[in-house]
Amino acid sequence: MVFPERCIGCGRNINIKKYCFCNDCLAHLVPASQSSNHIFSLTVYNGPVQKAIHTFKYERKKWMGKIFAQWMHDFLVAHPDIEFDFIIPVPLHPIREFHRSFNQSWLIAYHLGKLRKKPAMSNVLIKTRNNKSQTGLDSIERKQNVKAAYRVKKPSLVKNSSILVIDDVYTTGATAEEIYRTLKNSGAKTVYILTIAKA
Repeated sequence: MVFPERCIGCGRNINIKKYCFCNDCLAHLVPASQSSNHIFSLTVYNGPVQKAIHTFKYERKKWMGKIFAQWMHDFLVAHPDIEFDFIIPVPLHPIREFHRSFNQSWLIAYHLGKLRKKPAMSNVLIKTRNNKSQTGLDSIERKQNVKAAYRVKKPSLVKNSSILVIDDVYTTGATAEEIYRTLKNSGAKTVYILTIAKA
């Protein structure tokens, strides 16, 4: 694994600490308030983590998936009541994934599965519509934009299972709630959603 020479939050400090942030950036990470009893986020979506996520997604720094997975692993160790059978990512539409070249949520889920010794699967839930980006939409528009955008591809795996869904950012909750509803309607016993940051 390749570690950065500089902090992933500010890009300046070479004194790398926890999760590849420097002490200054770590001091600016604020634990997120939890959105519900099934949706959790590690931190508030602010300067250092916002920059880190943007770098991960748009500069294709795939090794960062392992860093975020370790952070999520530590969160789950501190919250043993979040029990699950397997891990899935929030899926991208194939066209979107082709243009980006990877699904950032799947990379985190894959590494988290190894750390938690749980199966991580990328083909349980699929995205059926290449809807426009949620960026810039208000909460009502976001809900409409993702309505019926996901489908369970393997209902037999979902039925009576407890599932952990991984995503990068929780904003209004439209995507999280649509995925929660889709999985529960397919018979999932419990659905937890864990994101890096909450906007």
